[in-house]
This record gives sequence, structure tokens and C-alpha cells, in this order.
Amino acid sequence: ACSLPQAAVSAEGLPSCAPMELPVAAVGAAPEQYRRFCANETDACDLTGAEVLDWTEALQDTLVRINDAVNREIDKVSDWERTGLMDSWEFPFACQGDCEDIALEKRRRLVGEGLPRAAFTIATAVHETQLFPHAILLAETTRGTFVLDDLSVGAPCWDALPYLYTRRERPDGLWTRFRLQ
Repeated sequence: ACSLPQAAVSAEGLPSCAPMELPVAAVGAAPEQYRRFCANETDACDLTGAEVLDWTEALQDTLVRINDAVNREIDKVSDWERTGLMDSWEFPFACQGDCEDIALEKRRRLVGEGLPRAAFTIATAVHETQLFPHAILLAETTRGTFVLDDLSVGAPCWDALPYLYTRRERPDGLWTRFRLQ
């Protein structure tokens, strides 16, 4: 059973959490590894369409289904083990990938289901206690910002997970760097 806090539930029975709002330190270019990925996969980085999705039970089911399916299907293997590179962003290959590869695959599948790419942004973080760097996919909705993460099931609220968020992709192609507190 998951011991992480879950999203609050609204009167309608749908999860609800706050939108991600953190102090901004700077806005700038994407991480170099992501820029290289985008040079090879231009469509995957074209964040067009609605930036906020209407939260419905059907959307919730889709987010949970895609998150959990990709988590089951992709074996977590570091870039170093798989490619000999320290950090390479790409879609999983041969059912293997690390956290950013898995986040990119989740967005690809959600877009394949007809959802707009702009509502799904990549974020980087550091685990609060174990201090490892991590990448996750964020879903921006009318009920708040939810996370699709290879380390958790379902789609919890962004602030329910033990992460210090460092950067977040923006639909305009820039990335926000957060001021750590």
C-alpha cells in the first residue's frame, strides 16, 4: 500500500490539489540534455494545445492508467548502464530507461490518447531525504498539478511527494528554475 499522502477530495469526489507555484529564481533555456533530445525529436517538444486540462474522472483514469502501465513496462536502468553516457534524455529503448526517459514516454502516450502536449511538462527535482536527482511529468489541470512519477503509483499532487523541485518546463520552450527554500 502507498504510504504517501494523497490528493484532497472535493465535494464532487474528485481529487484536488494546489497548482504548482514556487518562488522563481530565473527563466532560461532548457537543460542541454533536453535540448539535444528536442533536436532529434522535434514533435515531442512542441508543447502546443491547452495548457490546463479539465479534471474529470476519465482524465484521472487515463493519467493513472498511463503512469502505472509505463512504470510496469519500463525497466529502470541508468543511462550509464544502458548507453555509457552520464545523462542522455531519450525515449526508452528495449523496455529500458531512466526517470527522464520514462517521463517522456508517459507524455508521448498521453498525447497519443489525444491529450494536448502543453498540459504535460517535465520537471526536475531532488529527493528531500535521499538527495538523488529525479525527473517527473506534471499534469496541469483545473484541480491542480498532478505528478506522473516512476517512483509512485497513481497521480498524486505535486506537493505530496518528497521532492525539492529545481526546474520546470514551460509551454513556450523555456524552463523555470525555482529558488530552493
